[in-house]
Amino acid sequence: MSPAETIDTLLLRAGLLPAAAWSGAAVALLASYLLRAARLQAEWQPRTGASLRDCLRLFLLHNIAVVWLPMRSGEAGYPLWLQRRWQVPLQESLPSLLWLRLQDALVLALLGALALALTTLAALPALAALGVGAALMLALAGPVEQALERQLRRRPQPAAETRWSRWHAALRARRGGRRAWRLCIGNWAIKLATLALLLEALGGAGPGGSAAALRGVLAGEWAGVLPLQAPGGLGSYEAAVWAGAGAPQPAALALGAVLQLHALSLALATLGGALAAIDTGMTGSTT
Repeated sequence: MSPAETIDTLLLRAGLLPAAAWSGAAVALLASYLLRAARLQAEWQPRTGASLRDCLRLFLLHNIAVVWLPMRSGEAGYPLWLQRRWQVPLQESLPSLLWLRLQDALVLALLGALALALTTLAALPALAALGVGAALMLALAGPVEQALERQLRRRPQPAAETRWSRWHAALRARRGGRRAWRLCIGNWAIKLATLALLLEALGGAGPGGSAAALRGVLAGEWAGVLPLQAPGGLGSYEAAVWAGAGAPQPAALALGAVLQLHALSLALATLGGALAAIDTGMTGSTT
């Protein structure tokens, strides 16, 4: 199949999906944005009085920076905007950013393990052990942290003011509690399910159908942590989703379907960031 024929086929396949399918996918992804903003509000409202609009603006600006700036340098926007908007010092914003990414990784790993357990029965024992271990880790995190806090309080005041104690206190105070966990899980569940369904509808999944599509989008999300990649993750994301979904044939059509999927995500991130920047200028505030 020539490149021109491949492009025509991709456009035809995209056009076969009703507008309601594309609109529904966009609305679902935007809903995941709101959950992400609510996650930030759960963390920062007690400290700054942040509204949901403030946190949505913060997320959108941070998101577009991470998406388009190379080597994940856009992560620097998070502490920068927190400092400019609410004068949050680095010793508080950097542990918050670290916790956000750690929480994302834990939730993504647990959802991935659950998805694989449901679609790969042969791996069920190992995945069950992984799930039990993760659950125990989360259950013990609170008691261990409380014990550490008691130890810090018993020390003389100069020792309690070490850099570690300040970072630990900032990390502990800004987590957002159980509400933050629920919002994080909801965000990832909606995003992964939406992208998997869209990928399958576009014909980019392997023989496994929905299960293969889910494995593909999970692989694509993990590819996003690579420090060396093109702006927007172009290339690395497509390759990861294609491989994770089982490399269906013909490869050109499968990769084209992934490219359409990625284009929707990038378009929403770019549009959201642009609107947030306009809103920032109109309100005269900088997040």
